[in-house]
Amino acid sequence: MVWLVIPFGVMISWMYTMLEQVGASAENPFEGGANDVPIAQIGRMIEVETRELLGDTDLLPLLRPKNNIIL
Repeated sequence: MVWLVIPFGVMISWMYTMLEQVGASAENPFEGGANDVPIAQIGRMIEVETRELLGDTDLLPLLRPKNNIIL
């Protein structure tokens, strides 16, 4: 039983370390990282759709992903 303290202690400390890293990456969803909210794309889509409703024909192009990431 005593020998199980070390592996379980390492496992629990690893779990808390990973939980801290996930929390740190999720703190600010608008920084522009790969897992963040694509706020620029959402804003551009709102602008394009609003201009379409107003009848504007000179529309901005939608943002294209770079390396499969839309920022």
